[in-house]
Amino acid sequence: MRPNLIRTGFLVLVLARSLGAQAVPDSLVRQTLMGGLSVALPPAWRPLSDSLKARVDTLVDTLLSHSTDTLLRAGLRSGKPIILLHVTSANGADPSANLNAVAVPGAVPGYLDGQSDAQIATSLAIMCSSMPDVAARMGLRVMSCDPPLTDHVSGRTIAITRLVRTGPAGFVTVWIVTYPDRDAVFTLTLAAPQAQEEKYTALMRRIWESVEIPGQ
Repeated sequence: MRPNLIRTGFLVLVLARSLGAQAVPDSLVRQTLMGGLSVALPPAWRPLSDSLKARVDTLVDTLLSHSTDTLLRAGLRSGKPIILLHVTSANGADPSANLNAVAVPGAVPGYLDGQSDAQIATSLAIMCSSMPDVAARMGLRVMSCDPPLTDHVSGRTIAITRLVRTGPAGFVTVWIVTYPDRDAVFTLTLAAPQAQEEKYTALMRRIWESVEIPGQ
């Protein structure tokens, strides 16, 4: 599963590159995505415009094609990540969340079930170790990356990796939430200004716990 996690992290940094301050909403609205997967999000968050989607796709393709990381290039043989959702704040300028899927042959929903925190940290260590190089290629810098925490959502154990990176308006906290599924891994990425992390943490937890994956 390691090459796919690197590739997911690469996409995470591209899509959550800049984030501004936003009001924290009290209510969430459930959105159903391709394949029946759903997630509850703030009602003011909106999909990317077609023009910005095209720019992001071009950037991702360019960065991936020029990568010299052997694990990343090996992971690309399974295909590029599929973006299921990418939403912005109400003004349409600041990325807020994205959800993508990557093919991981042999993965199962219970991949993380029964593993100790130490075993999960070892399994996902490649996420943190690969991020500094990926971020540097984009002119960003990863300041810290914590060992993953676990939660139980949609009938499976999930892992939440928190990192702090630089951004145009200051440091940004990013939560990368990994949901194993059959022959695939879904990844929800949420970001907020680090200066307002305490205010946003409860909202981010509500969002990642709202994810529902069919078939369980």
